[in-house]
Amino acid sequence: MSTINFAAREINCKIVYYGPGMSGKTTNLKHVFSKVPGHLRGEMVSLATEDERTLFFDFLPLDLGTVQGFKTRFHLYTVPGQVFYNASRKLILRGVDGIVFVADSSPNRLRANAESMRNLRENLAEHGIDVRDVPIVLQINKRDIEGALPTEMIRAVVDPKKELILFEATAHNGGGVFETLKSVSKLVLDRLSQNK
Repeated sequence: MSTINFAAREINCKIVYYGPGMSGKTTNLKHVFSKVPGHLRGEMVSLATEDERTLFFDFLPLDLGTVQGFKTRFHLYTVPGQVFYNASRKLILRGVDGIVFVADSSPNRLRANAESMRNLRENLAEHGIDVRDVPIVLQINKRDIEGALPTEMIRAVVDPKKELILFEATAHNGGGVFETLKSVSKLVLDRLSQNK
């Protein structure tokens, strides 16, 4: 749920990158962070424990417009990929405004993609959020690896009804990263505009 800072005339929105371990969530965030000018973003924060890591930073995009005269600031988070960190995943989803589900194209990761999407739906439900009530964009990453699964096969297990906007990506070189982020950001802003 977005928060409003009346003093700064900003609406703060939370976007969470969700998906199985090693799918490219952190790579997406690091690429965005490296390309956003320093004066428009905060610092990259890594909340690390012995076994898990969550990345976070915020930025103020200039080309996405305003909502009723307020600038928008996006806070980007990753979740730990491994399902056994479910408590952290659940906590990071609290107050989410939009989600990028990062699926892995590797042939041996189809089941992990499906399990992670199931876990996302369960965790949203525990927060009282219907998966249809939050903007979600599907990014199928690692499209350049040898033996990459067809996008339609991956989509069949994570989005069988074809409800999500889909982007193919190669996050390690930035391919599809900003297109995905711009899409989910626009969906979040559209939702905000409808609710105001």
